[in-house]
Amino acid sequence: MGENLEAAIRAAEQRRCAAMLANDNAALDAVLDPRLQFHHATGAVDGKEAYLAKMAAGRIRYIAIGWVEEQVIGLADNAALLTGRMTTDVRVDGVDKRLNNRVLTAWALTDGNWRMVAFQSTPLAT
Repeated sequence: MGENLEAAIRAAEQRRCAAMLANDNAALDAVLDPRLQFHHATGAVDGKEAYLAKMAAGRIRYIAIGWVEEQVIGLADNAALLTGRMTTDVRVDGVDKRLNNRVLTAWALTDGNWRMVAFQSTPLAT
């Protein structure tokens, strides 16, 4: 895996997190692949439209996002994984939560842009 791939995936993830924190659906739409499968820590799964609708309705509001132990794994010229631990402060349906999860994201290079295809989070034991 080249440094360019790692830098590109990290930059795409930073754009995704910034869009989530700003509640900017247009920016978030641009970094999410149409095939998105977003697996929440609760076990619920959303496609792209459902996830963006929840964000637009204010049902999900991100307050803070922190990554540690990030690792980019190149799968092919147009596919990569980003894994690590993520701590997220989020308000879901009016309830504040702090999530400490292991996270696996899948990225694809589509039309010259890296877009997230899948997100899977697993709660860490506390």
